[in-house]
Amino acid sequence: MIKKILLLLIVAVLGVLIYFSATSKIVKDFKDGKNINVLFVLDDVDNNENIKFFVVKYNSLSEYIKVLFTDENITILYKTKKARVLKDMILETSPEKRIDFIKSETQKLLDDKLSIDYYVCLNNESFKNIINVFSKQQDLGNNLKLFDMCLQPEIDRDTRMVAWIKIFNYIYNNFNRFSFIKLIKDLYNKNIVINTNFEAKDLFLLYSYFLNEDKTIKYADIPTVNKRKRIELDEESRTKIVDFFDNDYSNSGNYLKVEVLNTTNKSRLAIKAVDKIRDNDFDVMDWGSSSKKYEFTTIFDFVNDYEKIKEIKDILDCGEIIFRPKENSLMNVSVLLGQDCTIYDKLDRESED
Repeated sequence: MIKKILLLLIVAVLGVLIYFSATSKIVKDFKDGKNINVLFVLDDVDNNENIKFFVVKYNSLSEYIKVLFTDENITILYKTKKARVLKDMILETSPEKRIDFIKSETQKLLDDKLSIDYYVCLNNESFKNIINVFSKQQDLGNNLKLFDMCLQPEIDRDTRMVAWIKIFNYIYNNFNRFSFIKLIKDLYNKNIVINTNFEAKDLFLLYSYFLNEDKTIKYADIPTVNKRKRIELDEESRTKIVDFFDNDYSNSGNYLKVEVLNTTNKSRLAIKAVDKIRDNDFDVMDWGSSSKKYEFTTIFDFVNDYEKIKEIKDILDCGEIIFRPKENSLMNVSVLLGQDCTIYDKLDRESED
């Protein structure tokens, strides 16, 4: 107990001293309200299948934190040489040059309109330990199960994205002074090993900002199309992802055209969800069943109208929203009902009452 109190005091004193004497670039960006884009890379040298990366945008003046997913299996097209799958090129790049390569290729995917200044790279074991740091005892098993799903390439990519979202949301919602102290302790004991260009004092800055704020995390996925039996960037939708990441505006006021698809074996689940959504003044244009099965309810936003679409999530009491721009779509929103959708059981209980 005494050791914990001393550690808490040391962390607090160091944090105050470092914060007020900090002069790093990220400190200035935080204070000036500039966009801070961080590349997060999960690179496990023991398992090449598990290289994953995301871009996270933070702005101290914004009410949102934004996370952009990238498909590592996307094919990069070149004018003067053969097209290559991004993941293959990453794995052919030496470990010491991978971060710069991933950063460069991600920026190119976004038409070089997004600058990535910072990076954080760690392996599977270190990320597992981070999950352990932030998890309550009763939630640890489920969080580790979610992480295991994220690493299985045979699982549908949309399901893996939602698993990542649930982990990220959980960690953010459980960021407090006690989890921060545990994180510092694990970093000191090298239970968590991170390769980053953040300075040590930046950790205390992050702590001071995150502790007392309540931002919403919005998620997006780089739009792709299937062409010539490969995954390619959807050029027409790329600018919308850049706008989403660079700006806080939302296309509110859209007349939303919604589709609802049942991806489970629960009979009439889509119909029951449609009735509930329509009762709240949304126009459901199409519904039915999907041959593609989802573990988790997923709501794809095609038009960047997060606030309005969140109303649908609240109606269903489940689902994760992902902005994935889609040109020339007849629908604005696609609701894919997964195994976690309990509206079926709730409505049955209501009818019995």
